[in-house]
Amino acid sequence: RARDRNRTNATASSSAAAAEGPSATPTRREGSQDEGGEAQQSAATPTTTPSAGRKKGGTKRTKQAMPKSSNKKKTFRYKPGTVALREIRHFQKTTKLLIPAASFIRQVRSVTQIFAPPDVTRWTAEALMAIQEAAEDFLIGLFSDAML
Repeated sequence: RARDRNRTNATASSSAAAAEGPSATPTRREGSQDEGGEAQQSAATPTTTPSAGRKKGGTKRTKQAMPKSSNKKKTFRYKPGTVALREIRHFQKTTKLLIPAASFIRQVRSVTQIFAPPDVTRWTAEALMAIQEAAEDFLIGLFSDAML
């Protein structure tokens, strides 16, 4: 009988605590399935169905929220910055010029026509290569100073 009294006192105190709000100390074990426990669970967690003891819509909601995808394998992507670091290491190892030679020579000739006198129209290959190397060295220094 002492056990029955303790159980009725615990049920009364838990229903009073449920009316007041959540408390820091639990008054009941969660594994027990008395009437007070079921009432407390249904009051704390709203259900989507008329039956008070179960939730049905949990798995259906997740299936509806998940987009229907065909069985395509997801394409692999590196983390941001990984490819950039790989390219930096690659270009630091190589000694070739970064700017395509044909387009650079075309720009040199167009600038020469604008600023040089009309009789200077010819360039040697070594002079064009020297200008391109100097221009690339200047741009690399400029970008490294700007931390780009």
